[in-house]
Amino acid sequence: MKQLMNKLYRVLKDKGVYILITYGAPDYRLRLFKDSRSWTTKLHVIDKSSLETSKWELTKPIPLDTEGGSSVESAIGKSPDVHYIYVCIKVCCLML
Repeated sequence: MKQLMNKLYRVLKDKGVYILITYGAPDYRLRLFKDSRSWTTKLHVIDKSSLETSKWELTKPIPLDTEGGSSVESAIGKSPDVHYIYVCIKVCCLML
């Protein structure tokens, strides 16, 4: 996954968007986004059991903290039955 994120970072324009829909929990995935390159990441969730009556609004991302997924867990529970949607925006390269 780390190699994929590096390649995506290389080919995307500044402010380019990568959307990942997965079962991968935030405690692992968010670390990858932080470690690989500079990304602004927003997390959305969709309830797997019923897409019509979602518990969470898709238009409102789950608040993220810098330590992994503790704020995510407090917002959606310890073992939710959801699809995670990560919206990653490439941060512009800094000129040194």
